[in-house]
Formats: sequence, structure tokens, C-alpha cells
Amino acid sequence: MEFSQFDRHPAYARSGERLSDDDRRGAVRRQADRAERMRELIAFAIAMCGGLVVLYLFFVAIGTIKIGDAVAATIAALVLAAIWLFAFWRRMRANAQVVQRPDRERRGF
Repeated sequence: MEFSQFDRHPAYARSGERLSDDDRRGAVRRQADRAERMRELIAFAIAMCGGLVVLYLFFVAIGTIKIGDAVAATIAALVLAAIWLFAFWRRMRANAQVVQRPDRERRGF
């Protein structure tokens, strides 16, 4: 089992406290689980960047936002679009076009 530097002596564990076998609150989390959680969080943030750009473009298309009047919003949308495009480019470069969990077929979805 892999441990990070923070899992060796967690602050929440008391010295004499013993948990039952089915209680997982005090269990240490593997480094691989932490890495997977971080990848999911980064993917969510990148998806939010793309979604906010699409929302901005929607409001520009219907005329609610005028690009010249909302300079700060336009710059923010361009930065978010650049972040999303960079992540998309890296994903295409890594040949990861299709992301599908391997257990989806097994569960019947």
C-alpha cells in the first residue's frame, strides 16, 4: 500500500483509538486514489472553463453582452477559452479522444 507523507501520522487519529473493521473513516487513502481524485477535479475545472465560454458566447449571440462594452468579461472568456483549448490540444496529442470508464459495459450502461 502506498502512503503519502501526510498519511503516516494523521492528525485526526488518536493514539488509543481503534476502529471497527467496517468503519473506514480513519483509513488511509492510497496515493493512487489521491491522484485519480485530482485528475477528476482537473477535468471538472476544464469542463467548467468550456461551459462558461459557451455561456458567454450564448449571451453575446442573443445580444445581452456587447463585446466592446464588457472588456473584462471578454478577456475572462478568452482566458477560459485558451485554458480549454490547451487542455483539448493536450488530450488529442495523448490520443485520449474517447474517455469511458472500463466498467460501464460490465454494468450494462
